[in-house]
Amino acid sequence: MQIYVDGSYYDDLNIAGFSFCVVENEEIKFTYKDAMEINRGNSIIAELLGVIKALEYCNNLGVKEVTIIHDYNEIPMLASSYRNTKNPYINSYARKLRQFCQQLQVSFVKVKAHKNDRFNNYVDEMSRKSVEEYLIKRLKKSKYYKG
Repeated sequence: MQIYVDGSYYDDLNIAGFSFCVVENEEIKFTYKDAMEINRGNSIIAELLGVIKALEYCNNLGVKEVTIIHDYNEIPMLASSYRNTKNPYINSYARKLRQFCQQLQVSFVKVKAHKNDRFNNYVDEMSRKSVEEYLIKRLKKSKYYKG
């Protein structure tokens, strides 16, 4: 199974958006996107959330072998314990990633961000869109919303 992943973080809002899409025969077969508020978050955590959610998806389906296609170069290093950070929040998400990598056979393929890879561009757009949708939901729950 091939899965493209991405994440984005908005420092001023403390919101991480992340997404993944399953690609088979050059077609998107499944898409997932979500966003959440994360205090002390950053773009690395948003990227890791995209990978973690993709691997959760594989685990739930019983998929044992997956290729994660990403544009953030440190994902494989964090997944293999080759790199740790001084940030305990990043390390917490990296531990979750490593747990999935022990359960599944995961390979990683790096692509350039914001280039002519339509699936990478798609998950990038979905990550940003998830933040927009999250903010709209939050706005609609506000007592000031007059929708």
